[in-house]
Amino acid sequence: MDRDSVAMGDDVLPHAETIEMPPETSLADVVAHLRERHYLATIAGGRATWILVADRPLAVVAQQWNEPRFLVDASRPISSFGVEGRGVSLMFRYWKQHDPDAVLEELAAGRKPSR
Repeated sequence: MDRDSVAMGDDVLPHAETIEMPPETSLADVVAHLRERHYLATIAGGRATWILVADRPLAVVAQQWNEPRFLVDASRPISSFGVEGRGVSLMFRYWKQHDPDAVLEELAAGRKPSR
């Protein structure tokens, strides 16, 4: 997994990590685990929007939301979002302080939200 940096000071350490999880672990459980670990940077003011991407956009995670909002069936096993034999690569794209509801709506409609 990896994530975008949110500011120059956030670039000090790399964000790419490898974690091992059973392939049958649900996408929702993986994202919950990463949130519990505080993998995503928090932003002063409390408004950060992230798009979770694997082979396609999977979810919008917002600092101001209690739960992520998924664009796919989050109960599916994490292994179903990867490439056979190569695992799953998750990327959290930082979408600044854009309205997460609007970002989710654009993604659900099949459009790339503007930055």
